[in-house]
Amino acid sequence: MAFASSIQKSQIPVGCQLCEGGNKIQWKCITCDLLMCDKCKDGVHLKIAKDHKILNIIDIGKPDTIIFSDVKCDDHSQQACCLYCNTCNKFICPKCITKVHNGHELIEEEDYNKGKVELKPKQKSQIKLGISKEYTADLISIHDIAVCSDGSMWMADNLRSKIKHVKLRENRTVVIRSLNTKTYGMAKTHSNNILVVTGETKLKLINAMTGEMTDFRYDVKPLIPTGIHVTSDHRVIIGARSPGKAFPATGRRVVVVMDQEGKQLKEYEHDKHKKRLLTYPARVTCTSNGNICVVDWIDYDRRGRVVVLSPGGDILGTYTGHPDVNTEKDPFIPVGILTLPSDNIIVTDTDNHLLHILTDQGQIITYYNLHDMGILHPHSLALSTTGTIYIGCLIKRIFFFIPVKTKLYELEYSGF
Repeated sequence: MAFASSIQKSQIPVGCQLCEGGNKIQWKCITCDLLMCDKCKDGVHLKIAKDHKILNIIDIGKPDTIIFSDVKCDDHSQQACCLYCNTCNKFICPKCITKVHNGHELIEEEDYNKGKVELKPKQKSQIKLGISKEYTADLISIHDIAVCSDGSMWMADNLRSKIKHVKLRENRTVVIRSLNTKTYGMAKTHSNNILVVTGETKLKLINAMTGEMTDFRYDVKPLIPTGIHVTSDHRVIIGARSPGKAFPATGRRVVVVMDQEGKQLKEYEHDKHKKRLLTYPARVTCTSNGNICVVDWIDYDRRGRVVVLSPGGDILGTYTGHPDVNTEKDPFIPVGILTLPSDNIIVTDTDNHLLHILTDQGQIITYYNLHDMGILHPHSLALSTTGTIYIGCLIKRIFFFIPVKTKLYELEYSGF
């Protein structure tokens, strides 16, 4: 199988990482952790990263070559770094210390440059993604996916207010049943039925055997659900907000955790300083250790971020996209979010045709260019019964009188 190429920040290739033309490496950007040739250093990289710290590769490792304050923080772009986290292999700023790196092995500038502390080598990542199957779906867009234990799946198309239960056959989907309703989130229960967010305060339940949709016991009244996830231990996590305009954020913006009977167990709304944690919790999921991962939109254009909360409600990490690909012109548009068995988090960046791969605390591992693979406008994510990744796509700039069908991709992955 041929795997598409991507910019992988944690790999050490034999040639320039920007032009990929096999040119001789002469420079390293400490801020980006990129190796590059002379041409790219003075050209492409200089245009997008004027304030980054760049060293000649022959100077790397020499005493007093790296001034921490010259390195901008990956997670807080306006902050200068002050320490090196040897646990996470990255430079960090004061804001990072208490939120993410508390208890980690932290190295000061003098010790770092004089080699008093043995630095842990970065693991060479061998991240790969490849399309194993491609299906044409009888939908305009696949906004949500829920996979059943028998391998069939439910797909939601909000543009046409359709939910379809389908089986996958060769290169297409075969419809088992179809419902007419708009949805804002779906999740499979452990009894193989489907919980649905419809814009009402109470969740709906689709009986997978009969296709009947009824009100169910999960109710966040007076709030309106915005996203849903069912955990491995049968808890239901619901993103919710107060009725009214979505933006600017008013009223309550909260993540609610319920038990199997619909009893509320936990709410995540404010931090210890009574500051709002979330703006619009559009999608939610969680890791095996209980970290709650939220796609949080901040405006009507769905510009957003990924917020990772500890079980106790502390912010473990906030990811706002990568500066190499997410700019004011091409902002981070997170939509689909999925946690893998490894607890890595993957997020679709719809309008940029990207897949961002994060740690279980929301730090970037790498991003992957799906456009290079022919995957356009990736939106929804789900894990198959065999452990592969499903990506449902959108079709943009459509005319309803022109018959179009979107794509569902099945991807094999390794290295994360």
